[in-house]
Amino acid sequence: MTKSQNRSVKINSGSIVPTDTVRFIRPIDEDERARIVERYGEDAAGFNISIQFADKSTKLAVQTLDDVRDQGIALVNIGANRHVVAANIRQADPFTKDDAEKLSSELGYTLNQTFRSRVETLAGTLLSSATPDQLMQRRSKALNGASAKPTR
Repeated sequence: MTKSQNRSVKINSGSIVPTDTVRFIRPIDEDERARIVERYGEDAAGFNISIQFADKSTKLAVQTLDDVRDQGIALVNIGANRHVVAANIRQADPFTKDDAEKLSSELGYTLNQTFRSRVETLAGTLLSSATPDQLMQRRSKALNGASAKPTR
């Protein structure tokens, strides 16, 4: 199996997470790390990323985004520092003003940024500030880059 076909990622002390259950991964910034340490103690200071799953639960991990990539997991930044497993992206559609108004009026969502696309992944739908074309180009580049990396 080549690295680009890797369908799981190892985190923390050997936990294995299937990538098709990952909605997105985002780095933890210093402010968030301080809140985590305040809540859970100094042992939590080593966490570097937060992984959100299809059921919207989250898990913190000590790995960095580069550590995940080094395991052969191609990632695509969809905006707001959220990274999606490239192989999980199935489709990207334009997100229109009508779509935004529908979310706001019918479902009560408040959108704090401008979204340009709706991204369909194996683990659910996400909104992105990138255009559908940009997302698919990033996906292609990430997948081609992952397959070009040597296996360990």
